[in-house]
Amino acid sequence: MKKFFKYTFITILCSVVIILVIFRNRIMLTYNLVHYVVSLKDNKVSYSINNMETLKTMDHKNIIYKKVNGRSQTLDIYSSKKETDKLSPVILYVHGGSWAYGDKSIPEFLSPVLEMLREQGYTIISTSYELMKDKVIFEDQVSDVKDTIRWIYKNGSMYNLNKNEIGIIGISSGAHLSLMASYSDNNHFIGDPSLKQYSSSVKYIIDFSGPTDLSTLNIKEVAPELYHVAEAAYNKDLLIDSYSPLKYINKNIPSTLIIHSKADTMVPYVNSSILYSKIKESKGRARMVSLSSSDHTLKNISQDDIKLLVTEILKFIILNSPL
Repeated sequence: MKKFFKYTFITILCSVVIILVIFRNRIMLTYNLVHYVVSLKDNKVSYSINNMETLKTMDHKNIIYKKVNGRSQTLDIYSSKKETDKLSPVILYVHGGSWAYGDKSIPEFLSPVLEMLREQGYTIISTSYELMKDKVIFEDQVSDVKDTIRWIYKNGSMYNLNKNEIGIIGISSGAHLSLMASYSDNNHFIGDPSLKQYSSSVKYIIDFSGPTDLSTLNIKEVAPELYHVAEAAYNKDLLIDSYSPLKYINKNIPSTLIIHSKADTMVPYVNSSILYSKIKESKGRARMVSLSSSDHTLKNISQDDIKLLVTEILKFIILNSPL
């Protein structure tokens, strides 16, 4: 009997050691997550998706990923800070700005989270896309996001990137473009012909308050300069339908984390609730996180919502793209 308990103990001990070795990166990242959340102060913090603070130590700036009709689009690479012989998982960031404003700078509220992920071995890529001026160009903007992903597939080995572990984070209009890009097939939204042969598939997507039903938006509020352009568009109903991520939902879409505030008046909360319901109906994988204290820009977000936001983002990435 003593021998039995001895061998049982040794077996359990070995199993624990093996688990710790295999999952050490996940465990370490989870520890850092808990430490970060606990360290947050117990008061309201003024965060906003419009406040920009670039991540530290950018490794490659303004790399041209495509050039079409004389127009260049660029991306920035914030490489993994961890020395390893393994390829680095990729997190692609797509900025917001009502399709007409903004740039690829990393928002202040995301910087600490992404910096923590870099320390654990992830590479962050932030991309630009053509901004709307005097006409609706959803087609071009979605192809820009897909071409960024295709560029990663083409150049992954040059930058030590794991092409099988690509995730995407989109904010507001950037979330709309990200949903369109990641839900549509590889042969949809072809931009640069030289990238056509490469995949545009991603493993997961994090959607921050993305419009999924354009008919729910008050364009005068969202993008005043585009109001007349949108109103004058030929067959407006067809335009709205064609560029709805809901149209592309099926059971094989990437795992999706949906984050939206119930207090959002710019992009109504119903956009995310419908998206979540449609994904579930199609047997896809989705998680819905509802905030309650902030507007569309996350201004004056509460401490509880900050903790929820950070926890859910990191937990989702850890589960969907393990190191």
